[in-house]
Amino acid sequence: MSDQRVLTPALAPAAEPPQPPGEERPAPRRRARFDGQRLAMLLFIAPALVLYLLMMIVPSIQSIQLSLTNWDGISDTFQYVGLRNYEDILTSDRFWNAVRNTLILGLGSAVVINVIALVVAMMLDKLNHAQGFFRTVVYLPALVSGFIAATIWKYVLNFNFGAVNTTLEAMGLGGQAKDWLGDHDIVIGVLLFIICFTLGGNTTLIYLANLQSVPQELVEAARIDGASRAQVFRYVTWPMLAGAVTVNMTLMLIAGWTIFDQIMVLTMGGPGFISETMAFFIYKVGFGEYRAGYGSAAAIVLFIVVLATTILANRYMRSREIQA
Repeated sequence: MSDQRVLTPALAPAAEPPQPPGEERPAPRRRARFDGQRLAMLLFIAPALVLYLLMMIVPSIQSIQLSLTNWDGISDTFQYVGLRNYEDILTSDRFWNAVRNTLILGLGSAVVINVIALVVAMMLDKLNHAQGFFRTVVYLPALVSGFIAATIWKYVLNFNFGAVNTTLEAMGLGGQAKDWLGDHDIVIGVLLFIICFTLGGNTTLIYLANLQSVPQELVEAARIDGASRAQVFRYVTWPMLAGAVTVNMTLMLIAGWTIFDQIMVLTMGGPGFISETMAFFIYKVGFGEYRAGYGSAAAIVLFIVVLATTILANRYMRSREIQA
């Protein structure tokens, strides 16, 4: 027999696992360079992250503690009152009036703005000339801050010298002149109109961008098959807009739930407390009535409402996207 040694499986050197085809192990130098780039990115982000934590996250967490106290917002001392602030909020007619106004203005503006913006976007999409000019005109209101826009509307709707009542009197319709911002029967409707007029520019452009990305081959194929314009929109265009609808509805709901500047400038929550929203209610009781603990509890309730409605709306919209 030959003197050749045979290695047993237990003593044989372990073979390296085969590398998948086309995959190479990163070189140590490349790995180090990647780690250095990631560290540099983290260092660039760190100042903004620290500032965000100190200015947003920490105060938000601290408001949970303050919501359990009777702090007035000024003194150095306060007492813990447990859930009394939340009990007072949920049994307050003024708070539920603010909730009702927030639902009307928030949900109403989200629906109205999306419908009008989609119609306007479809009209702009059909234009062959001066589309850039009309697109600019539609977007101009979005460039004006809510505070400035509300100030302009306050003068336009003034009962004594406002442009609306002056025009009605000049047309012989003086009997139709109203105190648009002081009549408790119409003030919420007037605020809804102003909010819809101010916030529609961004929504229109998002819809327009999605309309222009719809494959024309699908539209032409549907028309060749004999589909009407309504059928083309329902079965071809509308499913393609599912993502834009989700984005616009989410943004409008969040903006609607936190309406503040228009109320602050136009009505200050009046007449009485008729036009208060949840955001203005929090400001009024926290800073105007020196009930910071009570206002913090209301802010927690608003946060829960915004979070819950946004999650539910997104879940519904995402399911509609999948079905589309």
